[in-house]
Amino acid sequence: MPPKNSTEGFVSIGVPVYNGEEFLHDALSSIMNQTYTNWECNIVNNCSTDRSKEIAEEFVKKDKRFKLHQYEEYYPLVPNWNRLVNHISSDAAYFKVVQADDLIYPEYLEEMLKIMTQHPTVGMVSSYRIDGKKIMCDGLDIMEGNFYEGKDLLLKHLREEVDISGSITTLLFRTKYLKQVPDYPNIFNEKDLHCDTLLAFHFMNLSDVGFVFKVLSYTRWHENAYTSRFNVRFNTFYNSRENRLFTFRHIHPSLKKEYRIHRKRYAYYYMIKKLSGARSCIKWHREYITRKFTFGEYLSAFITLNIISRQFGKVFNKLGIQIN
Repeated sequence: MPPKNSTEGFVSIGVPVYNGEEFLHDALSSIMNQTYTNWECNIVNNCSTDRSKEIAEEFVKKDKRFKLHQYEEYYPLVPNWNRLVNHISSDAAYFKVVQADDLIYPEYLEEMLKIMTQHPTVGMVSSYRIDGKKIMCDGLDIMEGNFYEGKDLLLKHLREEVDISGSITTLLFRTKYLKQVPDYPNIFNEKDLHCDTLLAFHFMNLSDVGFVFKVLSYTRWHENAYTSRFNVRFNTFYNSRENRLFTFRHIHPSLKKEYRIHRKRYAYYYMIKKLSGARSCIKWHREYITRKFTFGEYLSAFITLNIISRQFGKVFNKLGIQIN
């Protein structure tokens, strides 16, 4: 591993914040307390009206590695995340995001960089994380080591066999691959609420992946968190999974069938919400759906996924008859 103040291991950290005064101090303190010291932290203040600016300025005064970028024009969450890319130093070898209500443990950078420096083809490293009260990002075998072939791991994610994509706070990226992400510098897709996971999938497609078998980050769940307000209420994962399967369906023949099956399930969910008059849910999905459902998809979904069809399906499965 290079010396802690080596230019070779320079890390650019971005912290996007909008009215994050309640937890921002904890997030910035967790960065300042890193055992690895060769980093910068760009705080992107998205027109906050609370004390976020004052808190950020306290850290700028205490530590020159912190830089405050004050924006007077409000951007929605994802476009504000994309602002971070504009502030990555040209000599940064690595890039990461820490959400203003999350934190990273003191040894985060040191442990992540051990794998990055050992494996030059690794473009992304993940680890266990605490997600509210749960430990997440499991599914890998510690006896298989810390290095994984990216496309193989991507296929397992698309098949929902494993999930180490975590939240954006969990991940560290090698900037070498950042410019290869589609639509760079807009590395976060505004049409996907779970755009951090989609970014992780792009890195799996572009590079190999490392994993640290330690808890190194904490994702905070609270009622004001953006994803907690929408993902359960509107079942936003239907939309995100449709987007990911469409984007990466070319990497394995089985994914084309999986994509069709998921489209049908999504169409059925959307149709039921329409029939039940769930206006807020329908409005959200209408805004985020990129590829509209056809009449044939609605019809196929209704025929095969209504409650009567599901009961017949259970009978057929018991008889060993496969139906799609």
